[in-house]
Amino acid sequence: MRKVQRVALLSNPEGPASIAELPRIRAFCADHPHVFHYEVEEAGQIGEAMRSIARVRPALLAINGGEPTVAAALAELKHFEDAPAVEIIRDGKADALRRLVSRAA
Repeated sequence: MRKVQRVALLSNPEGPASIAELPRIRAFCADHPHVFHYEVEEAGQIGEAMRSIARVRPALLAINGGEPTVAAALAELKHFEDAPAVEIIRDGKADALRRLVSRAA
């Protein structure tokens, strides 16, 4: 039996398309207990988000957000004992998350 890798998703839905996709992302995460989803509404919340994400020790960190979110999250990787692989979900689509999670499994 293969061990499922822990995945963390940091979401900052900045645009209308990302906000519209958020219910699908939430549903996907609810159906996949190995995906830890942390949502923020502004870049100032990313430090606390990354400290929480570091505690779950993910093998993969997926970032769903624009350039300010990505930059802030990458700057906060110092909170990780072992930094995870990082993937960016630029289009905010649940399908992109599904592909990442299936590759991490």
